[in-house]
Amino acid sequence: MIEYNLREVQDDDMSFLREMLYEAVFWRESKTKPSFEEGLAYPDVGKAVTGLGQREGDIAVVAISSSARVGAAWLRYWTDDNNIRGYYEESTPVLVIGVHSNYRHRGIGKKMIEWLIDYASKNEIEKISLCVSKDNYALNLYKQSGFEEYKDTGDSLIMVYKL
Repeated sequence: MIEYNLREVQDDDMSFLREMLYEAVFWRESKTKPSFEEGLAYPDVGKAVTGLGQREGDIAVVAISSSARVGAAWLRYWTDDNNIRGYYEESTPVLVIGVHSNYRHRGIGKKMIEWLIDYASKNEIEKISLCVSKDNYALNLYKQSGFEEYKDTGDSLIMVYKL
């Protein structure tokens, strides 16, 4: 078991959040996996983190082990006209989470989700949503954390956590 700490995001974490977004979206090993810059240039990918912290309700947590950042997760509100995968409704923030591949399956993702759920409960947030591919092993993490299937979108599920 590795030791790690969680802390709220800081201004100098933005490039790391971009890395974790890439890890979250392009988690599969594939010969056709886009480069980091290509992947974040996809319209619905890059906007998940662009300007994070500048909109009301944005909150993010970073996991640190031995002074190295190893994971990040955040909640962000979207609108009917401007949203990302995992969008449920305007009053429900979307969760995005990424853990560096060398640190997965060690409980870090679960602790970051618990941190954000605790934050949500203290800030009168009633629901959290996310999108997960049906073949992503993180699906079990979300189910164990209390997220429930809301909508089947073909290859993915939109899941909702109700506080």
